[in-house]
Amino acid sequence: MRAFVAIPLPGDFSDWLQQNGTSFASIIPTLRLVPAASRHLPLRFLGELPDEQVNDAIGRLTGSLSTLPGTRVALDRFDVFGRDGHPTVLWVGASVVPQALIDLATIAGLSLSGLGNNKRIDHFAPHVTLGRFVSGTRDDEVAALGAGSLEPYVVPVMDVVLYESKVGQGHPVYTARAAVRLAPFAE
Repeated sequence: MRAFVAIPLPGDFSDWLQQNGTSFASIIPTLRLVPAASRHLPLRFLGELPDEQVNDAIGRLTGSLSTLPGTRVALDRFDVFGRDGHPTVLWVGASVVPQALIDLATIAGLSLSGLGNNKRIDHFAPHVTLGRFVSGTRDDEVAALGAGSLEPYVVPVMDVVLYESKVGQGHPVYTARAAVRLAPFAE
């Protein structure tokens, strides 16, 4: 299965985005919004994870994360990722990343070492993908979005989820295969 590890978003995230974001799709017609049920804060993409490694992945995540305290992260800015000079992804993320979240991502990544077929070690940049631009979209077409700050939305980081990603027609469908509850917040 294609798998990744992520932090789920609270149910009211979409309400916050609707109140504080712009109507992105109406501004940029080449933007394809990600369905609300598919939004998450990714920690580590595993790629193809053989069925025989799923229980190992769950065990490793549980063993390494369940004693870590939960934390919070404030999503307060949006921006665009690009590739080869073209915009690819509209996202919302954090201006300030708490060290506890960086540590969580690092420990999750290390605990899953050797599992799946993704051998890349990506720099952790906490973000939520809001939409993807149609191939060929130009920078000048997304200039109307600009990068900007938003009224902060605080995500309580209490769970880490191993998701299965099924690619089909349209957007991928993400199914939670297991969740690890973090220790209570350190106040």
